[in-house]
Amino acid sequence: MLRGLRKKASILSLTSTTSDEGDSPKYDKILKQVHDFEVALKAMDYLLDDRTPEGTDLLKRKLKEHQNSKSDQPVGIFHLALGVMEFLEATLGFEPEIMAKAHKTLSEAENSSLENSKYNTKHHLVTSHIYPPGTEFQVTNAESTLLNALVMLLQENNGVMESAKALYKLRKAYHTLDSVHKKIKESEPVFNKNIAKLKKTSLKSNLSVSSVDLPGYTGLDNSSISSSTSSLPQDLKLIKDLENVFQMRKSRIEGTNIGNSIDPQKVNLFADSTSSFTISRKGSALFDKGRSNSPLPPKISIPKEKTPPTKPERDIDEDDEDEFSDAFETLNESELTGSIADTSNVSILTGSSVDDSSNYLHVSTVDEFIHSGVQLCFGILQVVLSLIPPAIGRVLSIVGFKGDRDVGLKLLWKNAITCRNIHGDLALLCLLIFYDGPVQFVDSGFQLPENASENISSIMDLSSRTTISDSELDKILQNPDIYIPQVLSKVRAIFPHNALWVLQEGRVLASHGQSDKAVQMMQEFTDDPDTKIQMQQSEALLIFDRATLYSFNHRFDEAAEDFIKLIDLNSWCRSAYLYMAGGCYVAKYRMIKLGMIKYDTEELKEQALKEYAEKAEKYIKLAPTYVPNHGVNATNRKGGIGGGNKQLPFDKFVLRKTKQLEERQAKYPNLPFIDTIATSPIHELIYFWNGYNRLTKEQLEMSLEILSYSGAANSEHSANTDDFNYMHITETKDEAMIRYFYQSIILRSLGKVKEGLNLLDTKVCCQFVTSDNPFKFTRLNYSPYLCPTVLYEKAMFVWLLKTSQPGFDVKSVVEETKNWLKKANMVSDVGDYELSNRTNMRIKAATEKVDQIGNF
Repeated sequence: MLRGLRKKASILSLTSTTSDEGDSPKYDKILKQVHDFEVALKAMDYLLDDRTPEGTDLLKRKLKEHQNSKSDQPVGIFHLALGVMEFLEATLGFEPEIMAKAHKTLSEAENSSLENSKYNTKHHLVTSHIYPPGTEFQVTNAESTLLNALVMLLQENNGVMESAKALYKLRKAYHTLDSVHKKIKESEPVFNKNIAKLKKTSLKSNLSVSSVDLPGYTGLDNSSISSSTSSLPQDLKLIKDLENVFQMRKSRIEGTNIGNSIDPQKVNLFADSTSSFTISRKGSALFDKGRSNSPLPPKISIPKEKTPPTKPERDIDEDDEDEFSDAFETLNESELTGSIADTSNVSILTGSSVDDSSNYLHVSTVDEFIHSGVQLCFGILQVVLSLIPPAIGRVLSIVGFKGDRDVGLKLLWKNAITCRNIHGDLALLCLLIFYDGPVQFVDSGFQLPENASENISSIMDLSSRTTISDSELDKILQNPDIYIPQVLSKVRAIFPHNALWVLQEGRVLASHGQSDKAVQMMQEFTDDPDTKIQMQQSEALLIFDRATLYSFNHRFDEAAEDFIKLIDLNSWCRSAYLYMAGGCYVAKYRMIKLGMIKYDTEELKEQALKEYAEKAEKYIKLAPTYVPNHGVNATNRKGGIGGGNKQLPFDKFVLRKTKQLEERQAKYPNLPFIDTIATSPIHELIYFWNGYNRLTKEQLEMSLEILSYSGAANSEHSANTDDFNYMHITETKDEAMIRYFYQSIILRSLGKVKEGLNLLDTKVCCQFVTSDNPFKFTRLNYSPYLCPTVLYEKAMFVWLLKTSQPGFDVKSVVEETKNWLKKANMVSDVGDYELSNRTNMRIKAATEKVDQIGNF
């Protein structure tokens, strides 16, 4: 019955890691450890579905059971799982108490991981087919050390000693991960080859249970079963425990392990009509970054969960996990007899029930954890280190730190595509933040026409992929926006209750020009009475992004309502929330004045104008009172990360803008507040969230018109003339520069590249760039962020204009673009200004992209 187990074990074993034959207690310890890893992975899946209390309760219950068992075997994986949960909660909210709690748990995880590694080495517990005993806990130690270092670095009021300790931990984690990653790269070809052999062998045999989680297990054949009964109880119990672990892994891979109603066949489905997502394909209404309202086919299934999670018929955690037993326990005689006569009574899995198209189930839980853990952590480190400014990066490389962005991104992509566990899903979250987060880490605008996403004719199907080649990863890195939705759809299907995944789906939709669909999906999620958001910080992030998307869509009432909600939900930058809300009401007021919104009677119109003017004044004036350490309420107002007292960049931005307003009010004391506001505040802020790259043609034209409200009479793209003027103040040169800057970008987004560049050159650049010498420029004190951002956008204009010409020379276009980016970089380093980090990151991303194209 069990012939083939020995053959399977020998195929997968790449090193001499065989346990002593018949050493049942050791087998039992190994299976217990594998079982603990699956429990931890399940607990962390609860985290991914915003059901953290269920995950922590599971872990605490298992820790208590372990303590009551008085076993000498450590359970370091449980401490790491708790640490990961607290780390995510801490880094979402930056609350001091949660940060301290996460630091304590992760420190315990570091220590218990070392203890577990030593225990496995001492007792020669072989849980991996590739790596020596203890490697799995070297990885858990590196993971907990990395997360702990990040928590320590992010804590407010960090002293020199604490920062030094954090950097030491970071270096320690880096070298451990680097070492294991090299081993993975060396063994990967052989491992993949042997996985294929095992898969082929298991399909041909009558094998009834997998020994993949028990390296070196020799098993029993039919003759030994019929001739000897002395070892049957322990062997059948071992088989039952192997089956238990197998079923836990199977349900995790299918997405059913935490009780959500998931159809395993649809988790990786590529084309389905029920999804919010749409993916571009050649010749099928290709997307053009929001310039049209056409859908992006084909669609990917994302089931909308409307009911609370229900317990599945067979809950492995509540029932089978408690039955996980020692191999020395005996079976009663009738069960033993029945098991020999009918293998179904032992609840064993036949080979035919395994998905023949998947390799997931043929990789042991521990090997999967080692590979995915290293790929996630080392990938994050590589990407983060690559984002550090070159001067600091050179210093870090001397002490052993060196980041390679492409290597890091490939590791994260590989994890996100091929792994169905916490590591794979966190890798996806990192990619989503990198590509579609609030800070622009990568610039997709600098792209050769033939490589642009809308011109790609062949798109890989990433569903059900368990392996992916380097050449395929290179293709993905070239056009990540095409492939992100495929991977995200799977996660959204498995974890329908977490606002973080809804937020990420909304960001992706908005990046594809479907912000209206994004806000509808987000609003439906929060309006659903069955939605219970447990992570308050994820709710705040969702509402903030929804507010910005509402502002992109010119639905300013809804946007302002969401911004005001955030005052009670989040302490990140309350002054910015209020300033943005006030800016929304200013824009709505101007839409009414411009005739973009119609009213049945003049009386209703005047009433609306009065209402929006009052709201705009209320919230804009209230904004600076929420800046930490500012004004009469300095001791009562707290803001910033974690509710501390540090002023954030947007706090400083708000202070500068409101001070300019106060000066203007003093100059025009007889004018209402609403008439002293110059360039539309919300449209200025939309730029910093990449809004102009996400608007449809109609939305861009509306933005152009609203910005024209403040223009000087008879000036370009102004709504004012000598005969009729909406504004009661004179547009200054500084305010004109701000208006023209955003209007030029809108024109470019509308496809009017030459017109936009002419406006930028004649109305903005000439005001402060005095010669070709990058150091010859006039410092802009009124809006200092304009200096580097204008030069960055000038580089984008040059790139788009030159690459649109037939037969263009790539080398000359790259050189000219790089010259403008170098100017932007030099200007950005002169003096300090609000939002400098955001601007510098944008310039750095563009420079790296252009360099990459030039070196190809």
